[in-house]
Amino acid sequence: MGIPILISRSGFTAWGVDLARRAGLTLVGRARGRRFIVLAGEERIVYDGGETEENEDRDGTFAG
Repeated sequence: MGIPILISRSGFTAWGVDLARRAGLTLVGRARGRRFIVLAGEERIVYDGGETEENEDRDGTFAG
């Protein structure tokens, strides 16, 4: 049994994001309060408020 989702209050390095994508992990960074950035495994995240353009960052990731 592995760890499918990894959440951190801080950010991740580009190498860490690349490894997470290759390993099939969902990687959530800069999680504070109700805000976060999904860096890998975006398909596993279900947003209860719906995906809107205001939630979408320039690189296509969503901040909750």
